[in-house]
Amino acid sequence: MKHLILISFIILNLNILAREIEETTFSYWDKPDSQIYYSTPNTIDADTKIIFIMHGASRGAKKYLNDWLPLAKERNVVLIAPEFTKESYPEYVYLMMSTERGKLLKDSSLYLTDSLGLLFDYFKAKFKLSTNTFRLYGHSGGSQFVHRYLLLSDESRVEKAAMANAGFYTFADAQIAYPFGIKNMDVSNERLEWFLRLKGGVFLGDADNDPNHHSLPSMRKAKKQGKHRFERGTNFFNDLIKLGAEKNLPFRWRYQTVPNIAHDNAGMSLAASEFLLEDL
Repeated sequence: MKHLILISFIILNLNILAREIEETTFSYWDKPDSQIYYSTPNTIDADTKIIFIMHGASRGAKKYLNDWLPLAKERNVVLIAPEFTKESYPEYVYLMMSTERGKLLKDSSLYLTDSLGLLFDYFKAKFKLSTNTFRLYGHSGGSQFVHRYLLLSDESRVEKAAMANAGFYTFADAQIAYPFGIKNMDVSNERLEWFLRLKGGVFLGDADNDPNHHSLPSMRKAKKQGKHRFERGTNFFNDLIKLGAEKNLPFRWRYQTVPNIAHDNAGMSLAASEFLLEDL
């Protein structure tokens, strides 16, 4: 009987401590409504932070968030996973600014360059948070979204960002057309300097090296960045180092390979969480 009582007590406490996923429909903007999944710590206080978790092409925001729940179990952080549906946001990885082939889109009302800032303001007010900064994580298509958001938005409240296993990258090269470079995208020198000073991280699974992976972007300009995701991410990071040296700026980015992990969000989340949650 004592053992049964003890087991019941442990299960009860686990349920009390376990994070739950909640959801809301966000409509406080001039874009199509978006479903937002989120999870809060047991107690919200003056030190509570926000991390946005950006899904890949599967659009599985809830699954991505679920992968993070055990990682953030005892951390003082609100996890927020926006879902950009294929119907409303077909080109979300390019911030709705172009197609994958580089055709620029004219409807600026759909641009996602202000999306996370608006969501941050909403959740900060909703939970009466004191924090003035937020953090970012993205895997695969979410990683593409994150680094383009950092380059092309005006948002400066990002404290840390982790990008994992992107299919290809927007290089900070004004001679190459978007989304492969920043030609004609009006990225200022001030923004580039902010981008390089950011505490960012490129996280790559060393087994994400299949040049024939079914979801690997195969456009000619994407292939020029490397044979597979691992090589493309490495080349992107090395280009950032080169750019930082040219501008004589302190470079705060980190490069981390994750052993024996291929194109898998759960495995990459574990590595990226150590960076994003290390001080929480």
